[in-house]
Amino acid sequence: MRLHTLHLQAFGPFAGTHTVDFDALSADGLFLLHGDTGAGKSTLFAAICVALYGEPPVDRNLKLRSDHAAPGLLTEVTLEVTLAGKRLKIRRIPAQTKRKVRGDGETAQKAETYLSEWSLDPAGQGRWEALSRSHREAADEIKTLLGMSRQQFCQVVLLPQNEFTKFLRASASDRKDLLGKLFHTHRFGSVENWLAARKTTIAAQRDEARTDVLRLAERTQQQAGPALEPEHGAPQPSDPATLTAPAWATALHTKATTLEKEAATAATHAEQELAAFRDRESAVRDLAAHQEAHRTTRTQLDTLEEQAEHHAGLDRQRQRALQAHKVAPLLAASTATAAQHTRAQDDEHDARTLLSPEHTTLDSTELTTAAQHLRATIGALNALLPDEASLQRHETDLQKLDSERQQLAQDLTDAEAWLTDAPQRRKALQTRLETARTAEETSHRHTTALALLTDRIGAAKRRDSYTSKITKVQQGLLTAQTATKTAAQEHISIRRRRTDGMAAELALQLTDGEPCAVCGSPTHPDPAAPHPDQPTAADEQAAETRHTTAQETQQALQDKLRELTEQAATARGEAGGDIPLADLTAEHTTLQQHLTQTLEAAADTGPATEELHSLDQQHTRTQSDRTDTATRLAAVDTSYDQLAAQAQDLDHKLTTARGGAPPSPSASPSSPRQPTASPPQPTAPPPPPAPRQTTNSPPNEQNKPPAPQDSTP
Repeated sequence: MRLHTLHLQAFGPFAGTHTVDFDALSADGLFLLHGDTGAGKSTLFAAICVALYGEPPVDRNLKLRSDHAAPGLLTEVTLEVTLAGKRLKIRRIPAQTKRKVRGDGETAQKAETYLSEWSLDPAGQGRWEALSRSHREAADEIKTLLGMSRQQFCQVVLLPQNEFTKFLRASASDRKDLLGKLFHTHRFGSVENWLAARKTTIAAQRDEARTDVLRLAERTQQQAGPALEPEHGAPQPSDPATLTAPAWATALHTKATTLEKEAATAATHAEQELAAFRDRESAVRDLAAHQEAHRTTRTQLDTLEEQAEHHAGLDRQRQRALQAHKVAPLLAASTATAAQHTRAQDDEHDARTLLSPEHTTLDSTELTTAAQHLRATIGALNALLPDEASLQRHETDLQKLDSERQQLAQDLTDAEAWLTDAPQRRKALQTRLETARTAEETSHRHTTALALLTDRIGAAKRRDSYTSKITKVQQGLLTAQTATKTAAQEHISIRRRRTDGMAAELALQLTDGEPCAVCGSPTHPDPAAPHPDQPTAADEQAAETRHTTAQETQQALQDKLRELTEQAATARGEAGGDIPLADLTAEHTTLQQHLTQTLEAAADTGPATEELHSLDQQHTRTQSDRTDTATRLAAVDTSYDQLAAQAQDLDHKLTTARGGAPPSPSASPSSPRQPTASPPQPTAPPPPPAPRQTTNSPPNEQNKPPAPQDSTP
């Protein structure tokens, strides 16, 4: 990666427009950014990170918009950089608020990204060619060319604010992961894993093949049997050469082939002998069958000779039966004639039983005269039968019309009652619907509040965890401070005692005839003697190492304490202060219960809406049915009145024709329809019509002359 120019506008502490030319700064190879604290050195690195990834470094909560920038000046960053041989221009405008063009107030400015590439046209002129305006496409392109994520870029390239020390003090696994991603060493691990997997697979295949060979050898030995002696030269697990040598199997196959040929020859001989035995067996069976047939026939002949007299008696009985067969028709005719005479007498008796009492004692002539008189009467009455049938049909139709108008009146009453109750049901459904919609809106608010409260509970848990860790770290820091103070005092004491006895330490290095390192004299008449507890350089170095280790431990605990304090403060702010976790949990439970109740109430929105829609449709149908029913009822009333008048006329006509005869049960005229009020009330149905019986037998039977009486036996 090579930086060319960086253009800042209303970014961080830079209120105006500023441009940094990195090409000019790096003309001599290296350059240094220096300045007072807060001058904006880290902001330049943050601007580079924003230009590349659209966000500031991961360890900084940087406010991108400058508080001192002009209201009409947008915050933006433009970076020209070469990545993987491509020169790109990246312009990013972060999300911010800006002044409205018309009117007062502010409006939201969405984040924008412009990615362009420097290219040459056919004429050799360089120009910027737009590549993308999509945040995702630009991020993917830059990450592909740079080969690092935003977190890795901040750890490897920027390393601000002592981050390089953290990188050096990171664990070996963390540095391994980071450097592996940078130099793509994972491919070597993939090759190693593939080789190990391949080795395992081949070994498994080898073991499986060896097992198959041994299993086949065992099956071969079992099938060969002791005759082939398969145990000689069989494959052995301890000798791999025998697992692949075919000599053993070839020898077994040769022996088996020889034995097979010998067995085939023996089988042929056996089949020939078997065929000869079967031929002899067939001849013996035929002879036995003939002897059995002769024996059976002889037995039957003996039996027939014994039954000869019995057969002669049966033949004489057959002759007598043939003679009796000629007389059988005459006997049957006599029996049939007697039966017919008996039935004729029974029929005459049954016929006289059906006659009226005054006709029972009449002879055949008198019965013929009475039948002629009855036929004349029947002819007169037959002329009135159509009117009688019409009257019965009218009475049946009147009953049907009366039932229909009663049903229509009941339907009209039910429709009026339903329409009367409909407004009250509609009002109740509208109240249910409003209640459900109110509960649905309340559930949305509860859901949002519940999510915020869940975040606060999580932050409170982290706050309490950080507080507990801070207490432990503070205790460890006090111990470390005490250990550091003790190690420092020990180091100073050892250095002072060694300095006091430095003359004795130098005297130990003196050699006769060699000049002294201090005075240069070759003679050393009275060298200083060391004290019994004189410390050495190694003692001083060990004390210094212990002091340094204690200082490092104390510094590490101080850094840990500062980090935990910052995290606790952040969690405390997210949790809303020092509210106890139990209070937040209780509030969460209460809010969850309220949310469940509101959701249950809101679930009634769909059913209430469907019932209200169904009620409206039913109201429309009921109104239409009421109108149709009233129309049909008026038409039925008219038909009923007309049909009742016709029935009265027919009944009067039939009553006149009967004269003094008693009226038939169905001859009473139907009462005319009584006027009904609105809504009509159901009326009592007329009595069911009874069939008119003018004669004791159908007309076709009455017109027949009486059957003559046969007194001949």
